[in-house]
Amino acid sequence: MALFRLIAVIFIVAGLLVVGYDIIGSMQAGQGFRALSLESLWTMINQGSLDGFRAWVTQSVPNPGPGIAGSILGFPAFAVFGVIGILLGLLFQRRPRYDD
Repeated sequence: MALFRLIAVIFIVAGLLVVGYDIIGSMQAGQGFRALSLESLWTMINQGSLDGFRAWVTQSVPNPGPGIAGSILGFPAFAVFGVIGILLGLLFQRRPRYDD
């Protein structure tokens, strides 16, 4: 359980780092806030693995899967990391112990 709580914290921190990156990039460009999509972040990290993921999804996942994966790749990266971290944190939170 502690491992999953640690993973949740890592996802939340990654989401906060991406928000910071987005804010600093927007301030340097002199524009309004522009969120980096998950696809753009993945492209910056490793384009080949993104292409491999797309090929795997189109070949292995049934019909609505590639469309759903494409939609998720269009979401803001900070939101994806934050939601995963919050859900993991809620799912694996400490339960109160009741002594009878």
